[in-house]
Amino acid sequence: MDTPTLVGTGFLILGAVVWVVCAIYAYRMAPTFGRRAGTWGVLGIIFGPIALMVLYVLPKHKPEAGHGSRHEDPRAALYERPKKR
Repeated sequence: MDTPTLVGTGFLILGAVVWVVCAIYAYRMAPTFGRRAGTWGVLGIIFGPIALMVLYVLPKHKPEAGHGSRHEDPRAALYERPKKR
């Protein structure tokens, strides 16, 4: 084996790992932007980092009723302003 083949294989593996990590991150971050996780997971697998960039550029939506809106963020109370009496 010659060195250029090994280097090329290393870059291919690194690229595949980055691609999969971007897909997983898009899947996990989509609900915080009010988007469907499954759709963005598939888009992340197909388009990789481009899908993740598009997810961050698109405007945020409010979560739809029934898709996680019943569970509030437990840290939300930390950022509430105290009510005046």
